[in-house]
This record gives sequence, C-alpha cells and structure tokens, in this order.
Amino acid sequence: MPEVTIGEFARRSGLSLKALRLYDARGLLPPVRVDDASGYRYYAPDQLERAHTIALLRRLDMPLSVIGDVLAEPPERVGVTLRAWWQERRRDLSERGPEMELVLTSLGADSTLGATGRFGVDDVVVAPHPARTVATIRKHVLQEDLVPTIMADVTELRAFLAAAGARYGVEYWVLFHGAVGFDGDGPIEVCVPYGGLVAPTGAITLRHEPAHSVAYVPVTAADCRYPEIIGAYVALETWLVGRATVGPVREIYPVPWSDDAVVVHVAQPIA
Repeated sequence: MPEVTIGEFARRSGLSLKALRLYDARGLLPPVRVDDASGYRYYAPDQLERAHTIALLRRLDMPLSVIGDVLAEPPERVGVTLRAWWQERRRDLSERGPEMELVLTSLGADSTLGATGRFGVDDVVVAPHPARTVATIRKHVLQEDLVPTIMADVTELRAFLAAAGARYGVEYWVLFHGAVGFDGDGPIEVCVPYGGLVAPTGAITLRHEPAHSVAYVPVTAADCRYPEIIGAYVALETWLVGRATVGPVREIYPVPWSDDAVVVHVAQPIA
C-alpha cells in the first residue's frame, strides 16, 4: 500500500499537522516512515481508521493518556472502558466543589449530568436508509463556528434547490469527515436530500448516496447541545464496537425543530 505525506494524511483524516505531530510524539499515531535526510513524515492509508478513532475520542474531551489506554484495549473491551471513563468524568464534574458552582450552573451542569446518563446502548436504533441524491457543501470549520456554518450552508443549499425547481423537504444532514474541536477543523459536509434534475454550481456539489443501514441514537431538542449530546455519541460508539461501518459519523436532522420532540439522530452508516 503506497505511503502518503503528512499533508495528504492530514487532508484525508481531517486532523491538523500540529495534531499529527503531537500524536506521533505521544506514541498514539506514529508515521510508518520518517525520511532521514528531510525529516518528512509518511503515513499508510490503513492508519486512517486509527486516526478517525482518536479524533472521535478527542471530541469527548478525552485526554491523550486515556486515549492511549483505550486504543490498547482489545475491541471487545473498548466500549466498557469508554463508558467507565465517561461515568468517572461525570462524577469528577459533580464533585469539583463550591468554586465550580457558577460555571457548572451556567452550563446547565445538573441537567447535563442526568441527560448524558440517560443515553445507553439500548437507545440505539437500526433502520434502513434509502438511496438518496443530495446537494452538499463541504468546508473546514472550527468548533466555535460550527452551528452558524451549518445553518448558513443549509440556507444556501435550499435556496439553490428552490431556484433550480428541485423538490426537497425539511431534512438535512451534517457529515463529520474529520474532527471538529481541539485538534481539527473538519471537514464537515452539509447535505440536503432532493429530487429532480439540477446542475452543480460553485461550492455546491451533487452526489448519490447508496442505500444502506444506519445505527442511530435519537436526541431531543433539550439534549441537542454540547455537552449533553456527547452522551449519545458515547452510547453509539459503545454499540458499534466490533461492528463494521461504511461511512462517516453524522447528525441527521429529519424534522423541523420542536422543543419537546426528537430533532436529531446521532448516526453511523453500518455494513
């Protein structure tokens, strides 16, 4: 299998060059070869799965030392270790003392601790996902710009489809092709499914997504925010241990926003 440069590996994984160098230094994701003369790092494409796993764990704010422990576990133990760490983190947050009360209150910590605890592997739903044609915009985005970027892209895609006379509904998806947060800026891909004949233009591309099965955790509007939604990702990742996936993790928004309804599916296409 041909090697790729660190720059190409960063592009494919969605991780920054800084993050890759850090993971190398910590022994989490060393390159397969370092050129003696130039010092250039080279990676193998089959390291992408490990890179994506690290990126997902970093989305949970997991320290690199703990990630090393998780990656060292046999596959059947990963889910157990991950949930144990998450429960311990919840306990730590709830026991920080009076000096943390103002911060915890401002973040809604009481409801957060209960909400994340409500998500478990029993919440995972498996359902068929029909073949769809989607209009998409793909961008690199930082965490603080994530929600405004998603909303702007959905608006742009819908306006484009309306002008072209295409049919579309309220549903849209956000695909995470790379980490958004501490160590990466995506990319993300915002998708609006549609019907009809249109032509791509500018930053908008059109593609066909084949039929597949999807595993997802339903999330209500009350839990559709950080860090509450992390509990859904933990439950899904635990359920996925030992199962084959066929695409990037995603958030599917199937219905209009409603404060008392399920508004998003934290989802993963599966084989």
